[in-house]
Amino acid sequence: MEPRSGSCKVNFQQIARELDISVMTLYRVVNNRPSVRRETRARVIEALNRHGYFTHKPQTNVKVLFDFTDHEYLTHYGNRLKRNIEKLNYICHATNHRRDPEHFFNIAAECEVAVFASIPGREIIERTRLANPDIYTITISTKSNADVTLSPDNTRGSEIAARHLFDLGHRHVAVYMAESHPTRFERYKAFYAEMKFLDQNSQIDIIFEPRNSTTKATLANYFDRTVPWPSAIFFLAGEFADHFDRDMVKNDPERFSGLSIMTYDRPQDLEFRVNQYNFDRIEFNSPDLLDWAEYYITNRPMMKKRSPIHTHIDVHLVTTGSVRNLKKQS
Repeated sequence: MEPRSGSCKVNFQQIARELDISVMTLYRVVNNRPSVRRETRARVIEALNRHGYFTHKPQTNVKVLFDFTDHEYLTHYGNRLKRNIEKLNYICHATNHRRDPEHFFNIAAECEVAVFASIPGREIIERTRLANPDIYTITISTKSNADVTLSPDNTRGSEIAARHLFDLGHRHVAVYMAESHPTRFERYKAFYAEMKFLDQNSQIDIIFEPRNSTTKATLANYFDRTVPWPSAIFFLAGEFADHFDRDMVKNDPERFSGLSIMTYDRPQDLEFRVNQYNFDRIEFNSPDLLDWAEYYITNRPMMKKRSPIHTHIDVHLVTTGSVRNLKKQS
């Protein structure tokens, strides 16, 4: 742990006397040693916080669990974060709680921090805390009951998208949702609520892609069966907009010439895949997730009680002209 400012002076002997513990015990807490009872550690942390000590210094022996799943985006950025943390001399372990839960819980019992790049459910985080009550949990990209959740501001982003389409005269919009996309409901609910707030008579179609289908097949089925078409389609994740652009729009541009297209995610965010679309979109900077995750790993908040932290990455609108202005045409 380190002082809140360079001028802060803390009398450890006085604090030890106040708490009726030895100075050595206090120093064990300061140095994040495991051989201190949880109740004593909490009392010391509370006292140190009052005197201006608030965070851990990086320790070369800190063990960090990284949990992965079969999700390209999260795996890519989770591995980048893992490499960054390893450069700081943290000991990192890779797990997959779905494929090998026994290995996951065995590693969790030995680690100070668990970073989930794996879309964990509430139950898995609660079971992780049972395996190790002192573990500090961080999730990337999705809402969770972890100590720290890091994600783009999906609510604000979807509200911005709805207002953009509304301002350009669109009242019938299709929203593309894929079962494999973990934040689809968070983004959709905010978009739907904002559109209905702006115009309660607006029409919103859901295009749902199940895991056993493809983007091309799902969209072909929707457009072949729907009359009339919506004036715009909003993709809740960029990879599906990219599939639509490559597999359908470029192969039959005349058929889709009257359709306005909007998406989430900037093309260059998916560094493991080259996306070529140039649609109006809601952007955020994915590496910001890594910077904040690294901050929370190396400066773990010292709290008497678990108070969940949700850090939102800023989002903004980028326009390219793919959404037509229907008001000018009327």
